[in-house]
Amino acid sequence: MVAFFLLLPKGSCIFVIGYFKRKMKNSKFQIVAFLTLVVLVGCNENKQKTLFSIVDSNTSGLIFSNQLFENDSINILDNEFVYNGAGVAIADINGDGLEDIFLAGNQVDNKLYLNEGKLKFRDISIEAQIGKTDSLQWSSGVTILDINLDGLQDIYICNTFRKDSLLRKNLLYINQGNKETNIPFFKEEAAKYGLDDQTYSSHAQFFDYDNDGDLDVFIGVNRIEGINPNQFSPLTDDGTSKSKDVLYENVYIDSLDQRKFIDVSEKAGIRYHGYSHSTLINDFNEDGWPDIYVANDFLSNDLIYINNQDGSFTNKAGEIFKHFSLSSMGSDITDVNNDGRMDIFTTEMQPYYNKRKKLFQGPSSYQKEIFTRKYSYEHQYTRNTLQQNLGINPENQLPIFGEIGMFSGIQETDWSWAPLFADYDNDGWNDLLITNGFPKDVTDRDFGDFRITASRLVSKQTLIDAIPEIKIPNFMFKNLEGKGFEDVTKDWGLNFGTFSNGAAYGDLDNDGDLDLIINNINDPVLLMENHSNELHANQNYLRIKLTGDKQNLEAIGSTVITYYNNKQQRHTLLSGRGYLSQPEKTFHLGLGKIKKVDSLKIIWPNGKTQIEINPTVNNLNNYAYRPSNANSFKNNAALFSTASKNLGLNFLSKDNDFIDFNFQRTIPHKFSQFGPSISVGDINGDNLEDIFIAGSRGEDEAWFLQTPESTFIRSEVSYKNSEKLEEDSSSLLFDADGDGDLDLYLARGSAQYPSGNDLYKDKLLLNDGKGNFTDSSDAIPDVHTNSTSVKAADFDKDGDLDLFVGSRVLPFSYPSSDRSYILENQSEGNQIKFVDVTTKINPDLEFPGLISDALWTDFNNDFWPDLILAGEWMPLRFFENKKGELVEITDSSGLQNKLGWWNSLTAGDLDNDGDIDYIAGNFGRNINFQGTEDQPIRLYAKDLDNNGTIDPLLSFYLRDSIGTKKEYLYHPWQDVTTQYVGIRKKFNSFGEFGNSTLPEMFNDGLLDDATKLSFNYMETSLIENLGKGKFKIHPLPMEVQYAPVYGILLQDINDDNLLDVLVVGNDFGMEVQQGRADALVGLVLKNEGDLKMNALSLNDSHFYVPGDAKALVNVNLKNGNELIIASQNNDSLKVQEYIKKRVGKRMKFNPNEIKAVINYRNGSKRIQEVYWGDSFNSQSTQNILITDEILEIKFYNNTGETTRNITF
Repeated sequence: MVAFFLLLPKGSCIFVIGYFKRKMKNSKFQIVAFLTLVVLVGCNENKQKTLFSIVDSNTSGLIFSNQLFENDSINILDNEFVYNGAGVAIADINGDGLEDIFLAGNQVDNKLYLNEGKLKFRDISIEAQIGKTDSLQWSSGVTILDINLDGLQDIYICNTFRKDSLLRKNLLYINQGNKETNIPFFKEEAAKYGLDDQTYSSHAQFFDYDNDGDLDVFIGVNRIEGINPNQFSPLTDDGTSKSKDVLYENVYIDSLDQRKFIDVSEKAGIRYHGYSHSTLINDFNEDGWPDIYVANDFLSNDLIYINNQDGSFTNKAGEIFKHFSLSSMGSDITDVNNDGRMDIFTTEMQPYYNKRKKLFQGPSSYQKEIFTRKYSYEHQYTRNTLQQNLGINPENQLPIFGEIGMFSGIQETDWSWAPLFADYDNDGWNDLLITNGFPKDVTDRDFGDFRITASRLVSKQTLIDAIPEIKIPNFMFKNLEGKGFEDVTKDWGLNFGTFSNGAAYGDLDNDGDLDLIINNINDPVLLMENHSNELHANQNYLRIKLTGDKQNLEAIGSTVITYYNNKQQRHTLLSGRGYLSQPEKTFHLGLGKIKKVDSLKIIWPNGKTQIEINPTVNNLNNYAYRPSNANSFKNNAALFSTASKNLGLNFLSKDNDFIDFNFQRTIPHKFSQFGPSISVGDINGDNLEDIFIAGSRGEDEAWFLQTPESTFIRSEVSYKNSEKLEEDSSSLLFDADGDGDLDLYLARGSAQYPSGNDLYKDKLLLNDGKGNFTDSSDAIPDVHTNSTSVKAADFDKDGDLDLFVGSRVLPFSYPSSDRSYILENQSEGNQIKFVDVTTKINPDLEFPGLISDALWTDFNNDFWPDLILAGEWMPLRFFENKKGELVEITDSSGLQNKLGWWNSLTAGDLDNDGDIDYIAGNFGRNINFQGTEDQPIRLYAKDLDNNGTIDPLLSFYLRDSIGTKKEYLYHPWQDVTTQYVGIRKKFNSFGEFGNSTLPEMFNDGLLDDATKLSFNYMETSLIENLGKGKFKIHPLPMEVQYAPVYGILLQDINDDNLLDVLVVGNDFGMEVQQGRADALVGLVLKNEGDLKMNALSLNDSHFYVPGDAKALVNVNLKNGNELIIASQNNDSLKVQEYIKKRVGKRMKFNPNEIKAVINYRNGSKRIQEVYWGDSFNSQSTQNILITDEILEIKFYNNTGETTRNITF
């Protein structure tokens, strides 16, 4: 015998093969068995239990598979809905305290499983008599509730798919009570109750739409007949569409002595065309009446029907949401960030790894954007969307949402169906499950090419067999305390492929955590046991069961808000969630380590409230309907309100659409829609602030002159040639000729004409002191560059104002930059002259990058104005003024590695330490590609095909099929080949293209000499001035990172001597794969001291600028009021004023003063400087608001001499 002595490390898994020279019958078996046992124990010791584990169907008794039997007529080529799957519902069907399970089947029979405890179930379908009435019925959605108010759970099933309308009749199984065996039995009575709907219904939502106490029902309809659902056509909202949803009112029929559901769709205004996959019910506008959100597939718009309180609804989708998912599937609603407002998530089909993504994506089509506007569709994009509820729009009292799915990291999960929010780990934050899978992916573009080529050559079955399948894991995302989500699919035990559709959660074993049941196509149903009670034993929870009023005993439509430790959670009870399914009807709230809940507020479906104190943690709390008359909490008074229209500031910016992508297909965004700029100053010597608004191509400029009555008179002017083809990209009011009045500089740009075109010539207009301007452009160099910004300061301290004129992109040659200028004012007497001294001052300023904004500022307090530049693919660039020479110190600034798409800059002493800090607007983290220091977004640029144009190639890091992040090209194959046709020679298919990393794609050295740029820092940030040319960067709160930031304004909004921050932004010109970056609606950041900023909610601020916002300025009125004015591209001005007037008197700077030091009574001091031009395309008048907290102000001129010393 040969003996093996193995020393196994703990947790090791080793295959052991032993062999013996002679047989030893018993001992051989014993030795091998012993070794095997040791190995297996070693394996299991180190295997960490995941949050979820599969309960085998043989153990659970859940023997069910939604098996499809495809044939020549039932297949994905002939019917788009064949793989739409079926739902699942959880309810205590027999009243024994254990949640039971109903599973719907498409071609297989529906099943009901009785929970016998310990996750063991018994199939009672036959005894309960809930089988299909016809085996050809195709069931989809399922709801369990007490329809007839007898205290028993009834079952409502939606049937669809079949062309025979009789096979599409929905089923209603009325519970007849339990047999002696405690098994319920049912009777099908849909027709009796008027619920035998035949409209291709996919799902149902029961709710009390008319607030009469009983439950009505909304049925989502999904039907394609005689129409191409992917083709733009005039919207059908007149009720004639064959695919429109249905609303049934629950009425009592005296003659029948029973309740019946009556179709009231027409009079209720439920008439819009759509392909409904899911529906959510919620009181979105907080008026006490339930509203309806409908998630629609294909091009049909998602809808939000706002309840008019008179039995009718009005679709307000375009006023409430900025954009939607394109092919919306499932949907769910929850309070993601525990701020007390309900957020919405919808699923779509965007793949999450590069090869699948490139197989799925179509070419970037700006035509879709044009048709969207032409046919009045809502903007829709191919990705999941998380709509964060930002609060109530102060202008129309409707809610307003900002879409932050990309910021949250949950925008792409492939062909997704059910999203389900719940606190799966009991930490107090709702996590997100997303079910996935599609047996035959007809969107695969390689298959599409094969289908076109081979459809006439091969059989249909051969075509079907050639379609790829998408069998991927369901996704699980852990909520990171409202700051985004982390993909924990693998860590929580869900990392295996399925074709999953409907799903539901419930505490199926009554152990205090939420288990999952998931309905799969062609695979066994999944029962996932949650082990949170074992893995997180210190995490607490709260369970709440409501008993409602007599006509809605299950209190469907109720809301529960819990309060503890200055925190809150808000949960609602719906009759369906996710996709075709219904979770348990018990409220489940994780609490983390919190052991005591102070109180909870129940908002019953009729709007009445009930307060309960000290609910029992880690237990089920039952509450019956007994509302009180307690008043709801009132919001604090807001800061701002919309200014009166009587001010005379009505202005609509018009910007004719220019399609930058026609010239370079692969650029990341447009450069032609960054206006209009706003400049503020007194142009006619009446000591009143006037307003200038620049004009886009084809439009005139406008002056708004302030009157003594604090209103404005509009004056139309044109500083353009007769055809008005010039575009004012920026403007500046400054004293060019030293005569004490404000002249006007117009920078011309927007990259719509070839480089060097005469239409790019900047313009200087001199003021006669009365507001009349004459063209003096011959006083400036013959500048024909694509200018984007202009700012003024006396950089050489010779007593006059000089200019920096920044330029962005060289037209049609991205990312090459156009020329920038330092223009020195060398005027003498009446001879006005500006000279290009850029090379003399610093040659690097000729082409400093893609400049979006600039700022003259004295960052080292030596009274010489320094220069900071913001631009794309670069750090903020710092130029120290050394006696008239600008010396770059960026490399030693501390920010040299923060490569951003910097948009804007503004200056202020934010920490009251006596030096100037900055707010720098960046692109934020809510865009389709995410750059970090280790995995930056990159741009490679070169004339790859030698045709005279630059080919920009954008890359980013994305997962491959096994989860490793690698560098891939961002754009689809069609876009890349349009830009650089040579790529066609490298690949024969979309799959090959998508599988190739960028280094693999260009392993021939073609990009070795290309321009290479990086973008690794995305956050809009506070730049702390540390002194001596050193700076420290502080990302601003996450709410600022939801979109690109442009206009920035610093003001002390609450009289605490600290400068607060107002920002506006968005970018509607993003490349079309992503679409609009539009989640900002204006934001106020309250300065809490020590450079800590807190984002105020819209309800607290009422600062509301929802459009493509660019400039942001402050205007002081004669009557002492202040206006905050924002420009929006292709939209109206937003003009707002303080509700509570800021107390104090304004003190202006004298013309020779450039700085003031404000000393406060508490010992702090703030420095304030005056240069010309503030943030992106913005210019306000600088002054100081004198308050009781100010002890002293010292004013200085540009030599550092004290000009005034004023004490209070």
